[in-house]
Amino acid sequence: MAAAGQVINSVPGSVPTAPAYSYTVKMTCGGCSGAVNRVLGKNVAAPNAYHISLPTQRVLVWGPSLPPFETITEKIAKTGKEIQSKEVIDDAQKLPSIEA
Repeated sequence: MAAAGQVINSVPGSVPTAPAYSYTVKMTCGGCSGAVNRVLGKNVAAPNAYHISLPTQRVLVWGPSLPPFETITEKIAKTGKEIQSKEVIDDAQKLPSIEA
């Protein structure tokens, strides 16, 4: 488990590609981002990847064979964390930065 200021990359060094799912999730501590990490770890398998940033409250999931958007949204919602915004990104130029 990473320390405060937590950023989790399921595949370190991987670069986001479209299609992708972008979420703003209310996470207040490492436990919150850890809960999201646990559900994504069970539902997003390679060659897909995800990035969770506690400082920016952003969750980005991408890859060539993603589970349905509704499925990932439901899994994140079941952690009890509030999803403040969500979108499917089909244009790689519109992908947000995955910096902390």
